[in-house]
Amino acid sequence: MKRTILSAVVAVVAFAWIGQAQATVETYTVDLNGYAIIGFVGSTPEDYAHARQQATNWETQRHLMLKPQSIKAVAIDQSQGVAYNDAQLREAIVKAALAKTP
Repeated sequence: MKRTILSAVVAVVAFAWIGQAQATVETYTVDLNGYAIIGFVGSTPEDYAHARQQATNWETQRHLMLKPQSIKAVAIDQSQGVAYNDAQLREAIVKAALAKTP
């Protein structure tokens, strides 16, 4: 009986810990005179994968007319250990948006 209870407690604690291990993605917006670009920035490989997923979901909804047409979404990878300052981050977001095909 004690083993069953101990196993259940360990399972609950493990699930609680896994549930808290979510990717943290920072979101930045660049305004380009009425047109905006949302940059989802991931600082680890897992965060970057989550940022790509968020940007892809945003773009899918935008193409389905569920999101504003004047806002484009991109994912930025900061998992290589290079921290961008504000100007570099803005440039990376704009460059990523221009590189994407419409």
